[in-house]
Amino acid sequence: MATVSFVMPAYNAARTIGAAISGVLTQSDPEVELVVVDDGSTDDTYAIAKGFGDRIKLLQQANAGPNAARNLGIRHAGGEFIGLCDSDDLLLPNYVAEVRRTFAGAPGRTWVTARSVALTDRGIEDFQAFPFGRIAPAGQRAAILQGNFVSIFSVFPRAMVEEIGEFDESLRRCEDWEYWARAIFSGWRVAFQPEVSACYRRQGTSQSSDTEAMLTAEDAMFASIEAGFGGTFTPDERRLLDFRAAHGSPLSLRAEARAAWRSGDYAAASAQFRLAAAGLPVDRTLRLKAATAAVLAPALGLASRATGRLRNGGGPA
Repeated sequence: MATVSFVMPAYNAARTIGAAISGVLTQSDPEVELVVVDDGSTDDTYAIAKGFGDRIKLLQQANAGPNAARNLGIRHAGGEFIGLCDSDDLLLPNYVAEVRRTFAGAPGRTWVTARSVALTDRGIEDFQAFPFGRIAPAGQRAAILQGNFVSIFSVFPRAMVEEIGEFDESLRRCEDWEYWARAIFSGWRVAFQPEVSACYRRQGTSQSSDTEAMLTAEDAMFASIEAGFGGTFTPDERRLLDFRAAHGSPLSLRAEARAAWRSGDYAAASAQFRLAAAGLPVDRTLRLKAATAAVLAPALGLASRATGRLRNGGGPA
């Protein structure tokens, strides 16, 4: 059986890296290698990782970001397959076995992305590991232009790296999204492993919590994909990019619609959900939410006026 080499970039991860390393080393499948890259940590990250001895490959570099660390790790990995695992996440013992099972039923030029649950300060929480469901291969080009439907918990053949290149070290956010988009537009497809096999740590200080910076990173990522593959876009794919240029990120529009819903402004929520649905057709729930909000807005308005009349002693209008 081919070895899966996991690459773990680590920066000031002393609080979590011990558990992350243990998760990789305690797989039920024994054909596993772990390459840890200390990305210029100033805490005890390196010392904790070194304590695992020759069970891991441990590298160090001056701080250069997670992509540079991933690339260094991939260059030193010996496996036929490469797996990603961040230093604050946790693989469950069935992870590699389930990934292999998915690979066995997949066609060539495929990589595997795995289902996970969220690990928070409050414990384990379910969340949308596959936010748009399992996307069929024929729809993956259009889907990746709308949102990142591929989990960071992914395993891909070394041949994919040799073909499409390394991670873009100029990106500090959206770097995995850009890599999956590059792979998909190069003709690779992703298969979905549906069994829970990993825990994704959600922290308020994580990079993905910085909304403005994430939107800037999205723009940079899409500019890179368009520069590399724009000549291959279909008319439908081009319309998705034109929508983004005109209205901004559809993921941001969806977030604004949800905020309007939570505030009780259902008229605004309906309009925002309709706009988001135009740029994010892969999320089939948006049109239903727009229609629901459109019904709620006048219904709640009538209820509010009726309550006001009763309080004032009035009868029906």
